[in-house]
Amino acid sequence: MSLRGIREYWFGGMMALIAALCLLFVAVVASAPHNDAKMRGFAPCTYQMAEELSQAAGQHKMRNVITGVGRGYWCYVGVMRLGAVQWAAGKQPTPWANYLFEPETYLAAPGESEPFSEDLLKANMLDDDESGLMDVNDENKESTNDEK
Repeated sequence: MSLRGIREYWFGGMMALIAALCLLFVAVVASAPHNDAKMRGFAPCTYQMAEELSQAAGQHKMRNVITGVGRGYWCYVGVMRLGAVQWAAGKQPTPWANYLFEPETYLAAPGESEPFSEDLLKANMLDDDESGLMDVNDENKESTNDEK
């Protein structure tokens, strides 16, 4: 590419590079675990963002929601930066080892939890076609007919 081509297309190239980096960042954050029993990686950022969004929802202020999401993503950037620093110092094998890993979850082992009772499994009446419940309007009609 000649010097004239660089002068003509530098801005478009810069915008394409920024867009590609943003998409890569979003893809990494989306593919990384956000729920870990040891609170590694993005888990602390996600829990903090969820708490801020919960408080912002109670206040009904859009500015607080946007600020909470922004702080959460800056925290994600900090976790990525920490990974790069630790990798450069030789403390971890790859720059992404601190946020791309197999998460440990809170699920109990099969021997540690009790199975669901048959009554509890049958209690979900929303899945049944014939739940045996009367329609609310039908019930009101019957009660008005009885009163006359």
